[in-house]
Amino acid sequence: MIYNYAEKWSRSYKEAIKPLTEAHARKRHEKKGALYTALLGDDPTRPHAFVEIVSGDSIQVDFLDNEFRSSASYQFIQQPDGRLFMVMAVFRQFDSVTMKNVFGHSLHFKPDGYVLSIEEDFRSNTQTRQEKTMDVSLNWEPYPEFGDYASIARFDRDAPPAQR
Repeated sequence: MIYNYAEKWSRSYKEAIKPLTEAHARKRHEKKGALYTALLGDDPTRPHAFVEIVSGDSIQVDFLDNEFRSSASYQFIQQPDGRLFMVMAVFRQFDSVTMKNVFGHSLHFKPDGYVLSIEEDFRSNTQTRQEKTMDVSLNWEPYPEFGDYASIARFDRDAPPAQR
């Protein structure tokens, strides 16, 4: 996987803001708290996903569609043992004509297995909420080393990386 780096990805302008060299991004990673973004893909102007190191203890992964809209987002929070836990996953569907977000599904996770599922249909302005418990063992990730984002940036989270 090829990574390019920037200070951040603009969701509004759909482009990298303040490109960074690998050396500058590495320094930010080592500081644990300095914002930087790893763009996934061969061309930094056309990434298919990005990993945003928001702070030393929060990482967000966004998966982009062909229009560079965030079709899915995963948010990870560092836990006391140093590992990351995915606390939220959001999936979006867009209307092909208006390009507006027409449906969203968010999952909010806790390490004890509690899950809050919220589905929103923006066309009919309806919302469905459901609470449940489930196995969340696949929500755990080691904190990534610099330049090694493959595990945290995998879209399909229903099997551990070694079993894929």
